[in-house]
Amino acid sequence: MRVMKIPVIYAYPRSGGTLVNRCLGSISGNLILSEVNPLASVVSIAEQANNWLNLLSDEQLEEFVDQPYGEQIYFLITQAKASNHHLIIRDWTAVNFMDDPSNNQILTPSFILEQDLYLAHYGLISLPIVIVRRSADVYDSINRTFPHLNRGIEVFGEAYLKYAQRVCYYPIFHYEQICQDPITQISLICETLEINYEPNFINKFYDFDKCTGDNNLEQSSRGGKLKEIKLLSSNLESQDYKIANNDENCQQADKLLGYE
Repeated sequence: MRVMKIPVIYAYPRSGGTLVNRCLGSISGNLILSEVNPLASVVSIAEQANNWLNLLSDEQLEEFVDQPYGEQIYFLITQAKASNHHLIIRDWTAVNFMDDPSNNQILTPSFILEQDLYLAHYGLISLPIVIVRRSADVYDSINRTFPHLNRGIEVFGEAYLKYAQRVCYYPIFHYEQICQDPITQISLICETLEINYEPNFINKFYDFDKCTGDNNLEQSSRGGKLKEIKLLSSNLESQDYKIANNDENCQQADKLLGYE
């Protein structure tokens, strides 16, 4: 059986996944599939590989889209390696832990990391990391940025706790620490994922746009258009923040993810 390693980034929506994506993607030799999952992807793997990553030619498209998920990933890994690049998956975790994040009324969360299961089935070993943020900030940010995804604190708390229970065994990086000390934290992330690192990402990340996330929202988030990496203050007076901060499931999830 063929065995290959593939770096994987897990991040719940509004937890800093896009920021890390832009930082790593701005480093030469790193190629990131942004928010892809065996169930669905924000932008198709084929489109990203062809238009963003230059790993797939127009002539290869038709055959590629007919391949199973694992075969597609394996092909892109070999293509990246042939040009001395690292392929990295940023998982679209929302489709496994949120109720219909694509708003198409057909996706039901499985509450498992389907990425790991599919990669293992095809002999691909994931090198995972998790980008996390305090649950109250996540809940407040989701409801402000994507109000159509607001299902109430009970649904969010239960889903977020299940997510935390699945990812808490993997190397965890806190969004807050990344913002406070990006040079150190991004260096550690690259080391853990076994990918390239360059300290000048700090001056280049803002211009990197070959990814999905809040840098491409129609209505920009607070951090999406910032040209420097800095920690934004919590919306302590927000009702959503207060509700999540007092929710037992959210509190338990925060503990699992390394928050006191």
